[in-house]
Amino acid sequence: MKRLMTLALTAALFAPHVVAARTATPAADEAVFVEGTHYDAVLDGQGRRWRLLPAQGPDVKLRIADTCEPGATPPPGLWLLTRDGQGQPTLLAPSATALPAGHPGRVRLLDCGQAVTGPLPALAVPRVLLDWLSDNSGAVYVSR
Repeated sequence: MKRLMTLALTAALFAPHVVAARTATPAADEAVFVEGTHYDAVLDGQGRRWRLLPAQGPDVKLRIADTCEPGATPPPGLWLLTRDGQGQPTLLAPSATALPAGHPGRVRLLDCGQAVTGPLPALAVPRVLLDWLSDNSGAVYVSR
């Protein structure tokens, strides 16, 4: 009985720490999302390299040229590809994506030569990538 009580107390002492550690990590970083099923493209945290995951065929790796100024790379996590009121492709952060204080949770996708206008952060990508994302992707995972 004494051994059982000691085990129960030990488990109770460590339980809050386990729960706190799980809630501090965004869900996308816990490998909950599966490539090709939950997201169709991966953007590295530096904003210069993409990996496209087409439904059929091999992955495609792209590096954005230095002449294309990337703009604001979204915070790490899963981002949904939507369109704003003007039809502009926009990344939208679902509730599982951890955002820094003050971030609007939306990032406009622009062609490399397109001027940045409006209050939202913007990420510039080549037109061919913008077209592929618009036609083939519902979600983008931004890695650390």
